[in-house]
Formats: sequence, C-alpha cells, structure tokens
Amino acid sequence: MKQILFTTLALLLTLSFASASGDTENKSDIHSKQENKKTKIHYGKVLEITPVMGYKYLKVDENGTQRWVAIASAPVEVGDTVGYDTRTVMQDFKSKALGKTFKEIIFANDVYLPQKASAPGSLKSMLGLDKKDPHAHIGTGISPEPKENEKPAKPFVKKDLYTVEEVHMWRKDLKDKTVKVKGKIYKVSRNIMKRDWVHLGDGTGNEKELTDDLVFTAVNVPFKAGDEVIASGKVTVDKDFGYGYFYPVIIEDATFKAAK
Repeated sequence: MKQILFTTLALLLTLSFASASGDTENKSDIHSKQENKKTKIHYGKVLEITPVMGYKYLKVDENGTQRWVAIASAPVEVGDTVGYDTRTVMQDFKSKALGKTFKEIIFANDVYLPQKASAPGSLKSMLGLDKKDPHAHIGTGISPEPKENEKPAKPFVKKDLYTVEEVHMWRKDLKDKTVKVKGKIYKVSRNIMKRDWVHLGDGTGNEKELTDDLVFTAVNVPFKAGDEVIASGKVTVDKDFGYGYFYPVIIEDATFKAAK
C-alpha cells in the first residue's frame, strides 16, 4: 500500500502533543525516551481511534503487539496501516481529557498515512488543503464545500471582547480591525515560518463547523498550552500563505497577557 509522509506545515502546527491536547503529566510518573534521529519507522494496523482536542490517539497492532500512538489529527481510519517513529515514548502518561492513564504511549513526529486516492493526488489535496478551510479532512473525515455567500447567524455587534465563534462568524465585518479574545491556549507551535502559532479556544463555536478554534500568530509568545490569556491582534481574512495553506480567518501580529 502506498503511503505518504505527513510532515508538512499542517503537522508542524500540531507539535507539543502532550500539553496541547489538554493533558498534563505528573513528571514523577513519566519517563521520556528520546531515540536518535535515525529511528526506524514502525508500522501498525489501527484498531481504535480516540480523538482528543485536535489529536488522535491510535491503538495499533504492531506484529501482534498492541500499542498506543498519539498523532496530530489526520485522515486515518480503523483498519488503516500507519507508520510512525518512536523517538518519544512516555510511560504512565496521565490524560486528564480522557480520565485515563496510558502505561505507555508514543508521541509520533513522523507519521506515514495510507494514500487512498484511486488516482495520483497531491498531499495538499489529500489533507483537504486545496479547500478554503485549512482543517478540512483533518480529523473530521468530511470535505465541507466553500461557503462563498455565507451570512452570519447574528447581525454584527461591535464589542470590546469577542468570542472565538464571533470572530469566525463576523470575520468579514472585523477584517483589518484589532480584536480581543479571552480564552485558553491549547496549542503553541514555535518558530514556524519565523513566528509562533497559538491556538485559542473559549468553549464557543462548533467543532464540526471548525469554528471552535482561532489561530493567532506572533513572535516569541511568552505563554504555553493551558494558560488563560487575553489575546489581541489584527483580523486577517482569506489569508493564503502559499502552498495551499489557506485560512478563512487568522489573527496576526498578536499580543498576549494573562487573564485575571
């Protein structure tokens, strides 16, 4: 089966799995095994998939041995054979989000996914990045059609503090304006394209409609996943970074302060 390496920006923006997934670790219970960069790729058949805030924990069968592998959300299904590196292995990993302790779990950086297209296709199209939504296909298994003439569910209201959902809903009204959003950081990916990428959530929005997550970019963000912050920055609409990386809305030149 042909497989394709999942190491583009879409994956790089989902680094720091453990903290970003909302899970925390008891350092006395965890031992991280870092192997050299030439670690071979292991392959396993997916038996079970557990989504965790933008990630997927996969229970796989590797030559008769069952293992748990954490990857960034990607178009993978039960029955698929996936490849993964084992550079980072954690013992007795406690997941708050699931209320479960994993005796051992691999946090994979290099992940190989099956190429299912009947005709040759690009990685961009496989991940849905040829659509207007940068997250299409990733973790949802669906390809939403672009909504060119989409109307907001509620009339625009000028506010001092917006919710994540409101920024998505009123993005056209807020274009090029500076907004403030209060929420919890659940993912920070650092020094990618010379900036840090911060994913913020506040409990609003719809996961299926991909409006529960708002991305902020800035240089040297002094906060980490799990921090409650008030973030402000300029609303940019229909941002195209090239190579198919398109965001209907993103907040640039952001600044952050701790929420009281």
